[in-house]
Amino acid sequence: MPSREHEIPLDLIRNCPDLAATLLTQASGKPLPPYARARCEAGEATTTAPAELLADSVVVLEDDPAEGTPTPLAGIITEVQHKRDLRKHYSWPAYVANLRHRLQCPVILLVLTPHDKVAHWCREPIDLGSGFVRPLALTLDELPPVTTPEQARANPELAVLSAAGIQTESTTALHALLPALDAFEADDRPLYADYIFAVLSPKARAHLEEILAASTYEWKSDLARTYAAQGKAEGKAEGKAEGKAEAILVVLEGLGFEITEATRQRITTCTNHAQLDTWLRQAATAEHPDDLFTEHD
Repeated sequence: MPSREHEIPLDLIRNCPDLAATLLTQASGKPLPPYARARCEAGEATTTAPAELLADSVVVLEDDPAEGTPTPLAGIITEVQHKRDLRKHYSWPAYVANLRHRLQCPVILLVLTPHDKVAHWCREPIDLGSGFVRPLALTLDELPPVTTPEQARANPELAVLSAAGIQTESTTALHALLPALDAFEADDRPLYADYIFAVLSPKARAHLEEILAASTYEWKSDLARTYAAQGKAEGKAEGKAEGKAEAILVVLEGLGFEITEATRQRITTCTNHAQLDTWLRQAATAEHPDDLFTEHD
């Protein structure tokens, strides 16, 4: 089952297809051709493709003709990748080639990753024998955080997605997360609140908890409230290992994982604060609890 950290960036793009264009510009450093609108497109590699050949997200940039059918100007395939997977060197070119054939316009492959090492692997040219596909990769902590309430209300999807890049001292970006969440429908806020708490660094999360404690904003998500309560407990206990271990378990359980007794014992008996901090960061993007104990390629 895809993890929360895999699905939420894609959900944000579905909510706001223009976000794919913003991310592509950030990754490439180049402006896109002027376009009138962005829309989501079906992700099948071909009309008869099996389920495993479905792109994560496809957005089409179109013009706005005075009359007639809009013309596709560019296609953006967005993939979320948490670790190296050599099978992607076969499926990604299929996505690009078939969407290019379907739309009859240029197609760019953009990969969102949580780790620099994974991003470096994703950027490697894929040799097709007679040419190359060159994916663009963007680590989410490279995104400049949204720092004003006005920007957050206008671009709530970008504000949530860029939370991973918020530094401890960036109190303006942390304050901007509240109006960003307010801009979403009430039913969507808990999901995005959980995502924010999962991707923030421990220090940035502690600062956000202080902001929440001093504000009247009420988190409607049980998991987000658990994060906040856990952070307060850790602060009072001066970051005891037990508190950090419990936070790791909360994240993993919140993502729907079954935690074996061996895994639980390994986490709760660890007294190395640096190791626990590493596991806590990795838990936010884990696809399996064992990913915590595997060094990223």
